Amino acid sequence: MNNMKSKLFVLWLLLCSFGTVVAQGLPALHVDGRFFVDENGKRVILHGFAQTFSPFFNEEGAYWSNYDVEGCLKYNKGIIDGIIIAGWKMNFVRQHMDPYWSNTPGKDVKGESDISAFSSYRFQLYLDEVFVPMAEYAIKSGLYVVMRPPGVCPEKIQKGDKYYKYLKKVWSIVSQHPKLKNNGAVIFELANEPVQICDANGNAINNWDGGSWDKRGQLLTEFFQDVVNTIRENECNNIILVPGLHYQMLYSTFEKYPIQGENIGYAVHCYPGWYNSGYDSEVQVVYNEFKRGWNNEIMPIGRKAPIVVTEMDWAPEKYESSWGKAITGTAGGNGFGANFIRIADESLNVSWLLFTGGHLLAKYNDAAPDGKTFLTDPEACPRPCYRRFQYYATQEYSDLINSEGYLPVFSVRGQNDVVRREYYTLSGIKLSKPCRGVCVVKETNSSGKTSIFKICYK
Repeated sequence: MNNMKSKLFVLWLLLCSFGTVVAQGLPALHVDGRFFVDENGKRVILHGFAQTFSPFFNEEGAYWSNYDVEGCLKYNKGIIDGIIIAGWKMNFVRQHMDPYWSNTPGKDVKGESDISAFSSYRFQLYLDEVFVPMAEYAIKSGLYVVMRPPGVCPEKIQKGDKYYKYLKKVWSIVSQHPKLKNNGAVIFELANEPVQICDANGNAINNWDGGSWDKRGQLLTEFFQDVVNTIRENECNNIILVPGLHYQMLYSTFEKYPIQGENIGYAVHCYPGWYNSGYDSEVQVVYNEFKRGWNNEIMPIGRKAPIVVTEMDWAPEKYESSWGKAITGTAGGNGFGANFIRIADESLNVSWLLFTGGHLLAKYNDAAPDGKTFLTDPEACPRPCYRRFQYYATQEYSDLINSEGYLPVFSVRGQNDVVRREYYTLSGIKLSKPCRGVCVVKETNSSGKTSIFKICYK
């Protein structure tokens, strides 16, 4: 009991450290060009985690089941508390409005893409009882919220089909909710992992046939533009994230056929093997190839609108704790994780999350020595991400992303656990922050090793 009281006291202190952000709400976000910008005119790049509100994804029903609203809220609020106590520096959470709540109990379904059991009555009921309370709790805890609709896309989608109507129904309900509508801390991710788009005759357009590129782009934009319009017709101006095809991997067509309107960004997924980053069972991801694939598929629209990576993780396969199977490696060299972080930073406007289960993130202990477990191995995602998130939470990083001619600072030596970074002029005068032009950067990592190099800020 005393231990529990101590933890609650620590949590209270941590929450108080958010100051007016917790008491008065997070500064509202909007899209300005290719960046998220808050109401104070500051650019914001999001870094966070994900939650799914179902017994199976909440440790396989060990803590709640049988549509237990209070049990669900207690568990998932506890996950947010635990992550904060563990010291993670995060500023957003992706929350899945899981179909566990909106499907009619007892009705058979064939996977999460089967919407035949969907009940709009149940969805509205549990939007009020589960999803909105969890969004409010996250915001009070200092986290922006990305809301994802129930389930996943079927293999094929088509304008006017059942799934199209389903998405319009879901977002019509959500965008009229008084606690969500025009809430600048709440972002809508329109769908999860569409795979193929069909033409008016129901024929799927080949994702990999170059001759079909233009047609595929037109059809995809028409499909999601209609969903966006449904939201906007409710006079709801929340930021909207649009997914790409092939499990949220293909985005190049949006450069020619962008979604029209204000407050539009794009939701991307990224796993080992995607964007020329090797293969799922292969750990030797090469930076140059990965960067080339990313630039070809993501950056055509990423140069015009914000990008949020709403699924990403990695770890050696032996740990059986990640969707992606790869190692951290070295930024600029081989390996998935360090290169993903570098590429995201180099892209300038890419927000991203770690898709590791929240119950594992809450158990993370950065003081534990490097080891051969999922939570202690530097080649698995938790350790390097935890340490990189510490940097993202600094005033130095905020100043950097809001500086004129912003260019990212990353460790060119691949040290993702940098604990101190100092700047000097070429003549050796110490600077309080990077200057425009060439300056000298001195990095010190957690083991005390230093790296010194030059970098140019334009």
